[in-house]
Amino acid sequence: MAGEWLLNQLSKRGGSNTDYSDVVFGKVVSDSPLKVQYANDLILTKEFLIVSKYCTDYEEEIEIDKKKKKIKHFNKLKKGDDVTMLRQDGGQGFFIIEYKRK
Repeated sequence: MAGEWLLNQLSKRGGSNTDYSDVVFGKVVSDSPLKVQYANDLILTKEFLIVSKYCTDYEEEIEIDKKKKKIKHFNKLKKGDDVTMLRQDGGQGFFIIEYKRK
């Protein structure tokens, strides 16, 4: 089965669980400069964070009835937001993929 093959390949790779990519969660503790609390006592600064377009303010052009219009999305991360991140192999980089605002 494919699942067994994948588990076998991962076990051959060796290393500990912290060596692999993983989905992790954090909380924005500062939006300027951006800082995210990960785990109980680790604060990630902008040097370790990559932010998805969908977690920023951005503008896009769409077409409605053959007319082009610009739409602004206001999605910039704010203090208190809960974030979902992908931790890169080795844990040295975190890609913020989405957030939940209370």
